[in-house]
Amino acid sequence: MSSVIRPLTRLTLLLCLPLASLAQDFRATISGQVTDQNGAVVPNATVRAIRVDTNVATETRTNTDGYYTLPYLNPGEYHVEASAPGFNPLRRENITLRVADRLNLPLTLTVGALKQEVTVMAQQELIETATANRGLVFDPVKTQEYPLNGRQAYMLMQLTPGVIFTQEEFGATGFSGTRGWDVNGSYKINGGRSGTNQFLLNGAPISTTGTWQIAPNVEAIQEFKVMTNTYDAQYGRTGGGTVNTTLKSGTNEWHGSAFEFFRHEALDANTTQNNRVGAPRGKHRTHQFGGGHRWPNPERQGFHSL
Repeated sequence: MSSVIRPLTRLTLLLCLPLASLAQDFRATISGQVTDQNGAVVPNATVRAIRVDTNVATETRTNTDGYYTLPYLNPGEYHVEASAPGFNPLRRENITLRVADRLNLPLTLTVGALKQEVTVMAQQELIETATANRGLVFDPVKTQEYPLNGRQAYMLMQLTPGVIFTQEEFGATGFSGTRGWDVNGSYKINGGRSGTNQFLLNGAPISTTGTWQIAPNVEAIQEFKVMTNTYDAQYGRTGGGTVNTTLKSGTNEWHGSAFEFFRHEALDANTTQNNRVGAPRGKHRTHQFGGGHRWPNPERQGFHSL
C-alpha cells in the first residue's frame, strides 16, 4: 500500500508548486554583516528591525560568519538595533524600506565594558547594492499629493522613465484608463509590447494580459513600484514590466479620510474646435466621493474604504 501512496504524495506536491509560485513578494528584506571595529565578524549577535508606526519588532541572530537576514518586512520606516555580549548596543534610526526592497545594511559594533548605546543618525544610502532592480517607487507623497485625473493612481506610471501610455481614444466612448474604475493597461514598459505587463497587489497577481482587474483606492495605497528591467526571477509571467503595489497597514493611531473628486464643465475651457464653430462647452460632470479609516490596532491591519 505504501508503494502506491508515496508516488501519489510526490505528484500532489509537484502539482502544488506552480500554485505557490504565483505570488511575488512585495515585502522588503534587510541583510548584512555584523562586525567589530577591526573588521572581525560577530557571530550570534541579535539584530532587530522595529517598525516606527506600529512598534512591531522582527528579530534574528547572525550566523557563524556574522551575516543576518530580516525578511518579510512591510514597506515603511524602521529602526534597526544590534547587540552582542561585550559590545555596546547599536541603533540605526529612520531606515526607509520601499516595495520589494533588498537593503544591504552592514553594522559595526564597538567594544564596551560599560552599558552604553550607540545611535547612528546617518543618511540612508540612495544607491541600492543588494539588487539590480530598476524602476521608480511612488511613495505616499506622490500617490496622494500629485494631481490625478479621475483618482487613478496607475496614471502616475507615465512619470517612470521607459514607460509610455499608448491609449489614443478619449471622450465619452473612449476607454481612457484615467478614471478610478478603469482597468486599461495600455502601457509599454521598457520597449515591451502593450498588454504584456504584470500588476501585483500585496504580492498577488491582479492582471490578465497586462490589464489590471482592480485599481486600489488612492488613500489605501502605501506605495507602488514600477519595475522596468533587471528585476528578480520571481517576477515572471511578463514580457514588459512589473507594477508591485502594497496597501497601508494598521498603525498605533486612528487615521481616516474623506474625499470628493469633482469636475464640471463650468470649470473647463472650451475647445478650439467648439470655439471655431460657435458651439458651447459640452457637459463634463464627475462626482467621486468616499472615505475610509485605518485601525489603530496592528492586529487589525488595513485601510477600510466606505
